[in-house]
Amino acid sequence: MLPGKSGSSAEASSQDSDVRSVIAEFGRLLEIFSAQLAESLREADRECTAVGESFHDLAAAKARIEEVACPPDARAALARECAAIDGSLGAAVIALQYHDRLTQRIGHIRVGLNHLQMLLREPTERSDEEWLAMLQAVDKTYHLEWHRLARAVPTAQDAARDPAAGDADNVELF
Repeated sequence: MLPGKSGSSAEASSQDSDVRSVIAEFGRLLEIFSAQLAESLREADRECTAVGESFHDLAAAKARIEEVACPPDARAALARECAAIDGSLGAAVIALQYHDRLTQRIGHIRVGLNHLQMLLREPTERSDEEWLAMLQAVDKTYHLEWHRLARAVPTAQDAARDPAAGDADNVELF
């Protein structure tokens, strides 16, 4: 026991120290998880870029094939195949919108993790009620944004079912 301190005061100080250690470790883990998400997003972006470049190369090859001089029967067959390639490329680009939605959602998760980590690492003493109110505010913000993202973007399947939902030649990646 510390000189001049009562037993209950020393116990409370020890418990506060234990809680602070747990909170600090929790903040450290949140920071690690956020860094892992960031690296995963960077890797996914690199792969998505490579896929996009492949689609560009395929579209260029399709354009070159369409310009080949050949007899009318062969031209009709080439035109059908080029139309099939064009349709497949459009469907694949629309499917890539999944990556964009995922990136937005994971980015939002990272913001939430970083916010929690920052709160946990602050040296400010807070009551249980203050902690609960802060965590509920983070939770509310997270859920509101999550639902906004979910409603903001129609799925590729919705676009395929609804021809008015989008033009395959005018796909917007965000």
